[in-house]
Amino acid sequence: MLRNAALGSLQYKQELALVKAQNVDVTNFESDLDAFKTGFARNYDLAARRYNEAIDEIDKAIARLQKVKDALQGSERNLRLANDKAQDVTIKKLTRGNLTMAAKFAEVGEPESE
Repeated sequence: MLRNAALGSLQYKQELALVKAQNVDVTNFESDLDAFKTGFARNYDLAARRYNEAIDEIDKAIARLQKVKDALQGSERNLRLANDKAQDVTIKKLTRGNLTMAAKFAEVGEPESE
C-alpha cells in the first residue's frame, strides 16, 4: 500500500513537473512576444520618423526650386525688357539734344535717322 502510494505520489510529481515546465514555456513565449512587440514598435517609430523627415526635406526642396524658378522667370523678363530697349535704340534718339554728337555723326557721314 505504501509502495502504491509512493508510485502515485511519483506520478503526481511528474505531472506537476510537466505542468511547471509548460508554465515556464508559456512565460518564455509571452516574454519573447513582448520583446518582439517592443522591438517592432521601436523600429516602426524610427521608420516613421525618417519617412516624415524625408517628406519634409522634399517639401523644402520643392520650395527652394520654386524660388529658383521665380528668380529665373524674373531674370528672363528683365532680359526681354533690356533687349526691347536695345532694339529701340537709334542714332537719332542717342543724338537728340546733343549737338556735339549730332555734328560728329554728320561728319562721319552717318544719317541721323537710323
